[in-house]
Amino acid sequence: MNWVRMSVFDLDRTLVFGNSSFAFCQYLIARGVLSHRCMGYAAWCYVRHVYFGMPLKTLHEKVFERLLRGKSIKLLESHVAPFVEHYLSRHVNPSALACLRLAQHLGEYTLILSNAPQFLVSHFALALNVHEWHSTQYAVDAQNNLTEIQSILQGEEKAARVHEVMQRLKIAKSAVTAYSDSYLDLPLLLASGTPVAVNPDRKLREFSQQQNWALK
Repeated sequence: MNWVRMSVFDLDRTLVFGNSSFAFCQYLIARGVLSHRCMGYAAWCYVRHVYFGMPLKTLHEKVFERLLRGKSIKLLESHVAPFVEHYLSRHVNPSALACLRLAQHLGEYTLILSNAPQFLVSHFALALNVHEWHSTQYAVDAQNNLTEIQSILQGEEKAARVHEVMQRLKIAKSAVTAYSDSYLDLPLLLASGTPVAVNPDRKLREFSQQQNWALK
């Protein structure tokens, strides 16, 4: 099929309200998979990231070391589908979802790029019926236990993914629309012909207003 246009979406605070990884931790704690102490640590790290400048890479590394290293990927995945169904029923962003559904209706290629773990993003992508997705990747050992973070999908990496898909599908930059909430995704937004700031953080809102970008 020859694709003419593409719409690219961030996941957390864009297609869904809140942080899906943090919510999944809460979900696992409620089911006894993780301890309540883990939740406190994850919350502390997230606050340090949002309010005190902890780099996103450091946030991922600290949470992975304390909560996920050595955990069975099969055990985690057994909880993902019901979590995603529950989360989408309560936390989907209606305005962003409407943009996704319109793009799908118009026959555009749809793509989710998220720094959330692959075992989460894959199920969100399936539930939302997008064509392709990319995310933060984890490695597993022979027993399918998580061992390390292979790669974290941040702004520059998201932009690179967009360029790869554009080249593969022969879609012009002018025919790409990108949606994100975060100034950290500025490279992604600049890689598109039509950047849209969805529920933007302060820095992205200010930049978007300066550039006369659309706001959702």
